[in-house]
Amino acid sequence: MSDSGRAFTVLNDAPVGDGEDDLLEATQVARGLADLIIASRLSAPFALAVDAAWGMGKSSLMRRLEDTLSAEPGVSVIWFNAWTSGQASALEGLIKSVLLRFDRNVIRRTLRSMSQRAHLLGLLRLSALVVGSFFGVGRVVDEIWRRMVLDAQSRNEIKGVLGDAFGAWQRPDQRRLLVVFVDDLDRCDSERVIEVCEAIKLYLDVPGIVFVLACDQTALWRAVRESAGIAEPSGAVEYLEKIIQINYRIPAPSPSSVLRLVNGYLHQSGTANLFDDAMRSVIIERSGRNPRRIKRLINSFVLEYHLNRAQWRDVGVANLVKVVLLQHFYPGFYGTLIDPRNDVDAISQFRDGELPPEFSALATDRDFVALMESFGDKHNVEQVRRLLRRSPLTVGPDYAPIVAESELRSAMRVPVDENTHRADLHGLKIVWIDDKPFSNSRLVRFLEYRGATVVAATDRASAVEAIGKTRPDVILSDFTRDGNPDAGLNDAEFLRDNGFFRGPVIFSSGRGSPAQLRWAEDLGALGPTNDENQIVDWLTMYVRSERAEPDQ
Repeated sequence: MSDSGRAFTVLNDAPVGDGEDDLLEATQVARGLADLIIASRLSAPFALAVDAAWGMGKSSLMRRLEDTLSAEPGVSVIWFNAWTSGQASALEGLIKSVLLRFDRNVIRRTLRSMSQRAHLLGLLRLSALVVGSFFGVGRVVDEIWRRMVLDAQSRNEIKGVLGDAFGAWQRPDQRRLLVVFVDDLDRCDSERVIEVCEAIKLYLDVPGIVFVLACDQTALWRAVRESAGIAEPSGAVEYLEKIIQINYRIPAPSPSSVLRLVNGYLHQSGTANLFDDAMRSVIIERSGRNPRRIKRLINSFVLEYHLNRAQWRDVGVANLVKVVLLQHFYPGFYGTLIDPRNDVDAISQFRDGELPPEFSALATDRDFVALMESFGDKHNVEQVRRLLRRSPLTVGPDYAPIVAESELRSAMRVPVDENTHRADLHGLKIVWIDDKPFSNSRLVRFLEYRGATVVAATDRASAVEAIGKTRPDVILSDFTRDGNPDAGLNDAEFLRDNGFFRGPVIFSSGRGSPAQLRWAEDLGALGPTNDENQIVDWLTMYVRSERAEPDQ
């Protein structure tokens, strides 16, 4: 129980809907997107992508947009989850979802249209049955689909049939609009992604329909390359450009927005009184400002407390918060606290300026320093250490090295042996150029745990300085900085042409334009990609190639 008597509670991962706290002000964005869609109704069909990485609020924004559009006259909405829509093909699921949105009169006219097509005359009897109300609309839609896919010629006529259906649905005095929301597309396998793309472009590309897709465009780009057999990166980009006409990229929350978000989550979970300003700062910057990661961290504390509440009440519940933060964001240091072979009080040692060399970089980390100072006197620290050695935390962080490694096994093209996670990036030096370094914090922590050294730079000048001091093996870079979409490419070219760095460059950005992809290819760079597994994959292959014997 919290000091107020309220139980600490788990936060769910459901998208934020109408009437709930809008901690990231998605309602205002949804209103702007809704106005754009309504103003562009005469341009339909078109597709709008709500683009963001895992956990950044795509579904929540789409739910707000759905609520906003549902209140508009002449607008109907459909929600289709591409990931959980069952065993049927995505093409079948999407088309049936659209047909089921129409009333019986539209279905009747659709059947009449089909009966006029040579290959679909068998539906005349079914049309009569529908008129007599012997079958429900759902059963009729199933039969329509069965007749549509009987053969190639029938399949080719699907678009015409759907066009007739939309023509029957439109009112003479008002251009009606059907908005189809497709969620979780980036969670699907490559074949299902292609099915959805085909449904949108080949069969549902008819007047009066708008698609809104929740997706990480990097995941779509990779799926298109894998499933459609497109070798060149620019080819995959051009394929997606034919499907998606507008792309809205959800930005990382501003400092004030993410603080409001954290405060809201802490209040909802009943834990607000346990997190001081330093702890909130750690969560904000070290989570990459990712709402889902912030929720999961708070949930880790809540679960850990409920599993061992009596002992943590004796030591101090606020100390459990600090330990969870160490486990999530400073796993190497946390390991020294729970290691029964280590008799050194690492917390007190750090505060006395005697930190072991492997943790020396933490002395410049303001969040870590503030966390260490908040532990109180040596007696309090010793209580925490004794408890941790007797009962280490049982709830692991999302990015615990063993868990992340198991995920990487399926993503890497290079086989991963059982010892890979221990030191396969040991000694690798990386300079990461990005004007928003907080967004990379999750991957930086993982790379550092694997033995790499990562130095941040925010522009060309700081990159040149970092390269001179670090002499890196690899450079990671974004594309866009300060509104310049080509800043990363310009800097990579400058560094190479002026002899500052001639090694491998990886662009950790979302998809680029065809011109940007050709430029990156001319530079011999990898990417762009926002896929953390892919980046680790490339870095691992680089290290292995450098360590390989000459005859290998």
